[in-house]
Amino acid sequence: MSTESLTLDAGLETVLELVESVVGEAFGLADRIGAATAAVFDRQPTVRRADLGGVIELVRPALEDQGSSIQGAGFVAAIDALADAQWWLEWFMLSNGVTERLIVDTDPRGENFYDYAALPWYDVPQRTGRRHITGPYVDYLCTDDYTLTFTVPVLVRDRFVGVAGADVRVFTFEKAVLPCLRATHRKVAIVNDQGRIVLSNSARHVGGTLLRTPAPAYRVEDLPLSLVELSA
Repeated sequence: MSTESLTLDAGLETVLELVESVVGEAFGLADRIGAATAAVFDRQPTVRRADLGGVIELVRPALEDQGSSIQGAGFVAAIDALADAQWWLEWFMLSNGVTERLIVDTDPRGENFYDYAALPWYDVPQRTGRRHITGPYVDYLCTDDYTLTFTVPVLVRDRFVGVAGADVRVFTFEKAVLPCLRATHRKVAIVNDQGRIVLSNSARHVGGTLLRTPAPAYRVEDLPLSLVELSA
């Protein structure tokens, strides 16, 4: 991408509105989970897994709403943030129309220990203090499909206690945005802050690949996304 600005037309403005709707839904849920979780850590000196019960009450309505884009959501604790678990995911997903807890091995001594500390959806918000979009990537743990994961850091008095987030299948994102994207008369892509293509209307620019050529771009509001004009 470059500092050259992409000029919007009516078609691209419609695309922007659709992108903001889907992404706003995911980050909105993540923000609500983050706020509720931060309140728990703020009001009591010691937090245990059982104290995170409010997370599912926020997640379940979003997962079980047939009009929702959300496929999974929850809170992932910072290492040693909880008194009774060094590592913990308070994460839920939709399985056959029912909300279920994601079960992973959080014991560092376990053969299948799930070490999430270095994964982008956790590591980037921790390091930067900013929200992040990971993907598209194949999520073998939750959706077993191409996925976008939206995460926000959870801070309590400048202390990082974990991340809150939500998953959206790439198929769901494409279904909402791609028809309007294809209807535009310009080759454009939606790109995340790492330069990875989320979606495009060009067969030469596949979702998940890195855009290495500088191109005129338009920042999507305050989201970690940009609209980028592609070469023919």
